[in-house]
Parts: sequence; C-alpha cells; structure tokens
Amino acid sequence: MPTKFDGEEIAKFLSELIRIDTTNPPGNELEAAKLVAERLGELGISAEVVESAPGRGNVLASVGDGEPLVLLLSHLDVVPAGEGDWKYPPFSGKIAEGYVWGRGALDCKGLVAAHVYALAALAREELEFRVLFAATADE
Repeated sequence: MPTKFDGEEIAKFLSELIRIDTTNPPGNELEAAKLVAERLGELGISAEVVESAPGRGNVLASVGDGEPLVLLLSHLDVVPAGEGDWKYPPFSGKIAEGYVWGRGALDCKGLVAAHVYALAALAREELEFRVLFAATADE
C-alpha cells in the first residue's frame, strides 16, 4: 500500500460521499457510513458501523497502540441545501475548477475524507500512540 495518496483519489471519494444525501433532519447517514467503512477496508483498516438510531450510521476505527490517544472526529450529516444559488447541484459532488462542489464539501464531508486518508497514512507507520477515528451521524 502506498504511504502517499493521490489528491484525485481523495477528491473522487469526497465526490461519492457528497452524492449521498445525508440532510439532517432526518439524517439517514447509514449509507454514507457504509461507504466510509468500505473505503477504510479497501485501505487496510478494519472499521465498524454502529447505528445510534435507525438509519443513523456512525463509523469507528483505530490504528496504532498505546497512549497518548489522538481522536479524528467528523460528522456525516449536512444541513438542508435549500434552493439557494448553487453553481452546481448540491448533491452532485461535481469535480470542477480544481474543487469538489456540493453540500458537505466544507462541513463536514471534506473533513471525513481527509481523516480517512490521514488514518490510512498513519496505519502504515510504526506509531507509538493510538489514533481513533469517528465519523458520526450528527454533530
């Protein structure tokens, strides 16, 4: 497995994540949680999907061992997109102009994608600490 990841790979993953409508309410983050867990698995990291309520998916994983402990925390839900002035449809995950566009690109699916690949890079190191990853259904 590579220790560095291509930005295009990360952008494509973020695009996939944005295309899953996790507008809260009601949330329905389970599909997004499964996608994150699947990607972690592809990157060699075992992850668990836990429902905090029906359809409210959360992802948990860890790498390394011991203390100190570092927590990578993000959330999978997004606020309603509304009818506003969207350059591209809010759940298109359009990759254009050097950006990934859509609801959640900045808050907080972009951070989820960054954490997934950071965790994968850390998993390839000989860590003297433990890193926990949690992508939760709600803030």
